[in-house]
Amino acid sequence: MRKLTMMTAAAALMAASTAVKAEDVEVLHWWTSGGEAAALNVLKQDLEGQGIGWQDMPVAGGGGSQAMTVLRARVTSGNPPTAVQMLGFDILDWANEGALADLNI
Repeated sequence: MRKLTMMTAAAALMAASTAVKAEDVEVLHWWTSGGEAAALNVLKQDLEGQGIGWQDMPVAGGGGSQAMTVLRARVTSGNPPTAVQMLGFDILDWANEGALADLNI
């Protein structure tokens, strides 16, 4: 449950210039094992219940280090995912770069 809460809280990375539209979200994450995938399904089902589609972007391995490499490349190229799983205070670095969107829009 703690991991699920952490991912939910951290799933807010988005390019500031991207318009937020609640139809589909692309989620970059590294939860690829059986139990982790089951936790992701809870989030997916919750979004589907709200009429929002989930586009999965799994990046296996490394406890998230490969996912952060993919994220950096996506943001740099101007093609950020809608949401990202990340750990702890990493979100502050992205905020300082102006790469977060307001989810209250």
